Amino acid sequence: MSRQPKWDNRKLVNHLASKDVTFNNISIGQAITFLDKNNYYYKLAAFRKNFKKKDDKYVDLDFSYLQDLASLDMKIRGILLNIAIDVEHFIKVELSRQINNNPQEDGYSILTEFKNSQYNKYYEFTKKKFRESRYQNAMFNKRKHDYPYWALLEHMDYGCLIKFVTFYYQKHGCKSLKKASELGDGARHIRNACAHNSVLLLNVFEKNDKLSNVNAVITTFAKQVDVIKYKNYKKVNDLISLLVLAKTYCSPAVLQYQKQAINNFIARCQRNQSAYAKNVELTKMMVVFKKIVDIL
Repeated sequence: MSRQPKWDNRKLVNHLASKDVTFNNISIGQAITFLDKNNYYYKLAAFRKNFKKKDDKYVDLDFSYLQDLASLDMKIRGILLNIAIDVEHFIKVELSRQINNNPQEDGYSILTEFKNSQYNKYYEFTKKKFRESRYQNAMFNKRKHDYPYWALLEHMDYGCLIKFVTFYYQKHGCKSLKKASELGDGARHIRNACAHNSVLLLNVFEKNDKLSNVNAVITTFAKQVDVIKYKNYKKVNDLISLLVLAKTYCSPAVLQYQKQAINNFIARCQRNQSAYAKNVELTKMMVVFKKIVDIL
């Protein structure tokens, strides 16, 4: 594949115009200024893939639609990241409750077992973070030869937390951690995408981006909200995973806050609903999203 030339924003906007992207709601000059000050072409132009082409020209695509979708994408990423952070917190709450109330655990030996398990690399990575922590290395130096699980738990990233939950669940079989163990990885994918500002509202129903199998819990909830035929799409699977975990572990007050944030987002989506009425991909995306969030 040949290299693409590096263009400034003026050339990039003119290239969009040559592909029949219209500038009915914003001038070409304003579009150039927008890319200079507010967003960068690669991210903004990614949303053009939600629109069909005919004879290599875009159909019913105005530059303002790219701006609108970028704004919506930013909002939903913020909402889902906040939900993921809430889920992470409440999984830690439940895990701590289980360990603290378990007479077979002293709070220390579980880390030794975790260290010597198949999840050793997660333990070592988290210990390194703990040791090199900018704000909490004093805590490590105080306990570095013998520290309890609750000290290391504070430094576990989402991936390590789910492995630790899985390890504990496999050891003790506590039912309250089953969903966290089984759905944690799916939620982790969407959490990381949001945290790293990756585009979400794109290629949701890509035929080549499907899972061959999904967890039975996903199937159950997909049936409940009538999205069973979409459950194998990766982004749909991961969104269901995250919301099921939120419903399972978050407190009622936090759930209510999450629901309100999502309702506000749906209302914002409807602001320019007529502009996307002919766009099957975006319409389907919104219909499926509305159904999935009913999980909460």
